[in-house]
Amino acid sequence: MLLPAEIESKIMIPLLRAMVAKRLVYEKGYTQEKVAQVLGVTQAAVSNYLRGVRGISSELEKHEELMKWADEVVEAVVKNEPRQEIARRINDALKNIRVMRILCEYHKKVEPDIDVDSCHVCD
Repeated sequence: MLLPAEIESKIMIPLLRAMVAKRLVYEKGYTQEKVAQVLGVTQAAVSNYLRGVRGISSELEKHEELMKWADEVVEAVVKNEPRQEIARRINDALKNIRVMRILCEYHKKVEPDIDVDSCHVCD
């Protein structure tokens, strides 16, 4: 049995970072090094995000709410807001992913036997 925190740390956090990294590099012209610095990861991790080797789920990457939250993080980065504010926005996105049960939807896909309808571990 996977814990929700495992799904969050192995899938959701890399997914959000990948979405933000792609927007910053491809839409805002940031270098991989700058994105790595802003997100607190290595340049190699950013390269993996951009190549789709890490943090990508094609169905979740197109989720409307996730795109909105990624855009909010990108906006904070572009406005040169403090790192704590960027971290707060990412953390708020993760809280919302749990509250809106998006995490549950994905948990069911990776662990089909789990009964997400009766599970309230994240509540």
